Formats: sequence, structure tokens, C-alpha cells
Amino acid sequence: MNDIQINNNQLTVTITGMDKLWGFKNRLIIPLDHVSDMTIENRKQLNQDGKWRVVQFRAPGLGLPWKQVGTFYGNHKRSYLNVSGNEHILFVALTNEKYDYLFLTVTNPDELLSEYKRVKQKSIE
Repeated sequence: MNDIQINNNQLTVTITGMDKLWGFKNRLIIPLDHVSDMTIENRKQLNQDGKWRVVQFRAPGLGLPWKQVGTFYGNHKRSYLNVSGNEHILFVALTNEKYDYLFLTVTNPDELLSEYKRVKQKSIE
């Protein structure tokens, strides 16, 4: 699972439990101005939108039908996934970062998206 915080103009993703071991990561810290898009979708929507096409090859990480954790490649893009199940997947498009996309299962998707929009709006004003 993922614990995600938005503060100090940063998106901080803390990976918890065994996911740290499977995905070879403890934490991702990304400046909010490197986040170009953030949506909450389910796996079916991600497939329909074509966003899931960048998830083809795993290296390194865990790739089971119900659980994906780690670095994945596809369409010349690098993504970090920590996804359990098919619902409440936070899709984050990044610029000027190691990863092009993040796919993360979150427990509070609506709150997180609202906070992101509020902070982004403040930075524009």
C-alpha cells in the first residue's frame, strides 16, 4: 500500500509493508511542478484510455494478476507501480523525473485528488 502526502509543494509517496521489498523502494519525493496530471481511475478506465499500455515489462518488481509493484516499461516509458486490485488507482503523469508515470493504489482517492487540485490552484494564483 501507499501513504501519500502533499505538502511543501511536494508529492511524497511512502511505500509500506512488503511492497517496499517487492518494489525496491521506500519512498518517492516529487516536486508538484513535475506533476503534469493526476487522476483516480480503475484498471478498466486505464485500459480504455490507453494509459495501461506503458505497463508491459517488469524490471525489477512483482507482477501478479492482482498485484504489481516495481518498475515497469512499455512504449519507451518508465513507470513505477504499486497497485493492488482494480479500483482506486492514482495515475500520475510526471515530467523531468526518473519515472514518466506512477500507478498507485490509494485508500483516500477523493481527498488526495482534492488536496492536489487545491495546492496546484494556490501555486497558480
